[in-house]
Amino acid sequence: METILVYSYNDFRKYLADWQVQAQARDPDLNKSEVSRRLGLPRTRSYFTDVLSGRKVGPSFVDRFIDVLGLDREEARYFRILVRFNQAETPEDRELAFDQLVGLARVHRTELDPQAWAYYRSWWNGAIRALFATGDFTGDPAPIVRALKPAVTVGQVKESIELLQELGLVERDADGLLRQTTKMLATNEQSQEELVKQLQIQQMELVQSSLMTGDDPDRRVFTNTIAISSEGSALILERMESFRRALRAIIQQDPAPVDRVLQIGLSLIPLTKKASR
Repeated sequence: METILVYSYNDFRKYLADWQVQAQARDPDLNKSEVSRRLGLPRTRSYFTDVLSGRKVGPSFVDRFIDVLGLDREEARYFRILVRFNQAETPEDRELAFDQLVGLARVHRTELDPQAWAYYRSWWNGAIRALFATGDFTGDPAPIVRALKPAVTVGQVKESIELLQELGLVERDADGLLRQTTKMLATNEQSQEELVKQLQIQQMELVQSSLMTGDDPDRRVFTNTIAISSEGSALILERMESFRRALRAIIQQDPAPVDRVLQIGLSLIPLTKKASR
């Protein structure tokens, strides 16, 4: 049985869950309660289960986990940063930890896809990819810099174009112009969930930035705070999913020439805790 590698994960809880399943296959006594005992909690046998369910892990227990997992120095470093990334309480802390993970992704090329991490690191990668569908771009960064808002730098554009080509998301046509290779970009939500979340945080910050930078006649932002039943909430989610499907169909079937890049955000955020029953 091939040992799982911590470098293959961007969610430390998923790594812990997979590690425990594999460890118990080798040692039947190593169930979740036994993991809690080895963490130094013989009277709290549910701790490991609670962590897998979302309980926060403090610094001292991060060290205990490292001992139980048997991680070497570099693996331990990655695990500590991954815990910090997953448990960050502010966008700034999360972004700092993410930058460190991206750096480690470049080191451990056999375990991680550093290009994928780099793509989700910056909102402008998706924007530039979409921009290539709106006109004729040779790769000269100047017109791209002029087109995008908020402002990006020439260096950022150059790095983004190189990354998009490496990932096969854009390519040059017979005339030497950069084009999208596909209209829609699918994401493996299970394996990339934390990476997508990092990008979504940036995209939400773009909404804030747009609201703070004056009027834009093409901007639309709608927000509502409501009280509703669980059944009504489920119906809203169903309609949101239906709208997402309709949105994808509009994009795929749009017959007119593409002339703009938009960001569309659709979110439902609970503002109260779920009542216990």
